[in-house]
Amino acid sequence: MKICICTTPIRNDPTDFPPLGSLAIIQSLRKIGHDAQFYNIDYWRPEQESISAYFYDNQFDVVGISAVVSTAYGYTKHLADLIRSVSPDTVIVVGGNLAASAEVLLRKCKSDFCVVGDGEVIFQDLILALSDKSWTREIVKAIPGLSFLDENGQFHFTGYGKPLPGDAIEWPDYSILEADGSLPHYIHGAPSWIVEYGLEVPAALDGKKTATIITTKGCVARCTFCHRWEKGYRMRPIDQVIEHIRFLQDKYDVGFLNIADENFGSNRTLTRELVTHLGQMGIIWRAGGVRARTVDLETLRFWKANGGRAVYYGIESGSQTMLDVMEKNTAVDTNVDALKWTHQAGLFTISQFVIAMPGETDRTINETIDFLKKCMPYLKVFRGLPGSSVSVNYAQSLPGTPLYEYAREHGFLGNTLDDEERYLITISDIDAYSFDHFINYTGQPMLKVLVWVHRIAGELNAHYIERVLGIKISTSIVLISLLLMPIRHLVGKIWPSLRTVIKTPLDRVIDKHFDVNVADRSGYFNLRGPGALSVFFFLGDRRWSYALLALSVAYTSRESVLDSLKLIAGHIQWSVMRRFRKKEVLPQKSLRKIVDIRAPDNADQGSEAMIPLRTGR
Repeated sequence: MKICICTTPIRNDPTDFPPLGSLAIIQSLRKIGHDAQFYNIDYWRPEQESISAYFYDNQFDVVGISAVVSTAYGYTKHLADLIRSVSPDTVIVVGGNLAASAEVLLRKCKSDFCVVGDGEVIFQDLILALSDKSWTREIVKAIPGLSFLDENGQFHFTGYGKPLPGDAIEWPDYSILEADGSLPHYIHGAPSWIVEYGLEVPAALDGKKTATIITTKGCVARCTFCHRWEKGYRMRPIDQVIEHIRFLQDKYDVGFLNIADENFGSNRTLTRELVTHLGQMGIIWRAGGVRARTVDLETLRFWKANGGRAVYYGIESGSQTMLDVMEKNTAVDTNVDALKWTHQAGLFTISQFVIAMPGETDRTINETIDFLKKCMPYLKVFRGLPGSSVSVNYAQSLPGTPLYEYAREHGFLGNTLDDEERYLITISDIDAYSFDHFINYTGQPMLKVLVWVHRIAGELNAHYIERVLGIKISTSIVLISLLLMPIRHLVGKIWPSLRTVIKTPLDRVIDKHFDVNVADRSGYFNLRGPGALSVFFFLGDRRWSYALLALSVAYTSRESVLDSLKLIAGHIQWSVMRRFRKKEVLPQKSLRKIVDIRAPDNADQGSEAMIPLRTGR
């Protein structure tokens, strides 16, 4: 059979995270005597004419589309439609997390099958079935992990398959990336975080390259905003991990590793053995997906002594209420300890938060701000201000999560496939820190929700400047800066190059004391808002600071004056009417325990069969 596996672009720029899922499928097909062409659309970003010509010229029997995240729906639909238009007999298979919306993909896109879960074995079995020219959908029903429509248009999900054990998970064959010329994008020079974090590099690693690896599969957690295909947590055998790292050292001159596990360190015994080897091999590394409740000071010091330089936690919130809603299975004090021990061990971290889940209020936001102030001594002051080491994202409803089901149940998404597709198109190609996609489940006015992200950075930075450094900024400087900020925003829209040139008096004070530019000042990657810092510098009485910040956010966060006025009017209306409304009962425990996952009375055909997918693992 003639087979192609292709990626989808999910951000403005190609990700440097290797297409491990696509490589795994290609390698699994080789085991059953089939090869597949790799079309790395995410990396090459070809024009539509080139893509059409590629699929027209090749006339593949099967094309597998790797839709890693649910925000890839818009492009996946476009690509499937394009393939069908130039190669009508091609069987189109969609895999990745987007398959949690299998019914939409099958009814609204030109796709034939969805692969649900890790696809290595599932895709093998599907290709073996399709190799028989007389294959039928009745035969395909026997393959676990597939969704499809039968001859009568009835939706089917064949159930979850068994996840691969740790020792059966293959390492990527980088020769596939060498063949298409993209390997230098994924295995490249020293990582930028070494310079950004101000870290020293041993002379022995000068000129060495960086690679990304995954040492485990699965996660011990079930966060209610996070999609989870597979049960369980599997760690690859240590001897296989070490053999692969040595291969990277010898073949590609790798000296730095990004360990991109979903859940690093939960198997403490095996992790300690791995870290010991990393130290012996002279590797400098950082790890994401570390759970705060799995570390202690001794462990983190051991990691640092053996090449560790940074670890990242999903702290998510400083409110115990919100941690419970998210089902984080941790406590606020546990997160404080993790940040304290990370600081004491000399490791770098960025505190990551998710805000505006159902149940979020001013009280829970205040608890998060208080948490950050308490952790102030343990936050690395990255490029000058602690708010730059705090990453805040808005909660994003993704198919296959309890948050998505909460949104469905409470009427935020609608009940029909058209409604669901409309939402998937809305969130396509949108980053989690953007509010463009955001559904406001909180019961609070939208303007208040938009202010929260700026309050977190602003109050944290103001606390640091006033209380820790003892720098006093006069009210006149703040007021003049506030008046100039809308002017800068307007000029920046017309002449973007002037946005960083126009400086307020506050900018000049900050520049005098900190090595930080305008873009960095409002936060690390995703903390925005030129007014976020300044309105919290009022000395003494700050009664007007919230109103000033809200006006600034309303003005800068929307495209038109009318949109800004709508935000302000909505906030005023909510503030007046809440005195007369019955107090809303908000979630106080895991969303998983309160959502009712069922097919609506007016649901489309086959929606009952989607319930296992919607419920997840």
